[in-house]
Amino acid sequence: MPHQAIDKILAQVRPKVAAILRTRRYYNIAELIDQFKTHVWGLMEFQNGAIFHASDYLLSKLDRVHANFLMELGVEQSDAFMNFNFAPPDLRRNIGILGMIHKRVLGRCHPVFQKLLPFKSEMDGEHAVGAHDKQLWNHFSEVQFQHALHSRSIFGMVAVYNRLPQNVADHQTVASFQTKLTKIVRFKCQLGDEYWHKSFNGRCTYCG
Repeated sequence: MPHQAIDKILAQVRPKVAAILRTRRYYNIAELIDQFKTHVWGLMEFQNGAIFHASDYLLSKLDRVHANFLMELGVEQSDAFMNFNFAPPDLRRNIGILGMIHKRVLGRCHPVFQKLLPFKSEMDGEHAVGAHDKQLWNHFSEVQFQHALHSRSIFGMVAVYNRLPQNVADHQTVASFQTKLTKIVRFKCQLGDEYWHKSFNGRCTYCG
């Protein structure tokens, strides 16, 4: 169950965050953030694929770990992102899942995953129509119940992927693809977009 997985993650990361904060007199902000990246990010994100469909309420528990850490340091979330490449958990989850979807588009994933997410042209026999020519089938037309669950699952993220610009979908590696997504968000943050941290969010109707 997602709530059990998230509670287990919190039980692991909260003591580590507290330990990092206890050393703040000995390190500057950049070093403290590096410690968080080294000792906490891996634990927080190891099960992202399994918990991605969890409710906003449950995932917000993980997001608050990041937010509270920055509050203790006296650093704004936007400054942490722009100056220390310290992206909030919700943004990292979204970019991570999009990277997994792009890996499928590149044909570098398990065949089962390729079968789960076929190209749209394979399902309706029509030429792909969308923001780019690598449109995937998101199974939305097959959903009769639990539409909210569908939108916050990986299938909801397929709709986000299908709206990406052609020059983003054309990247030949997952790393360069995710770097491009991060650059897009950094630009939005620079412009003062209040929803920059919700970018590429399949649950959010007003987030690009």
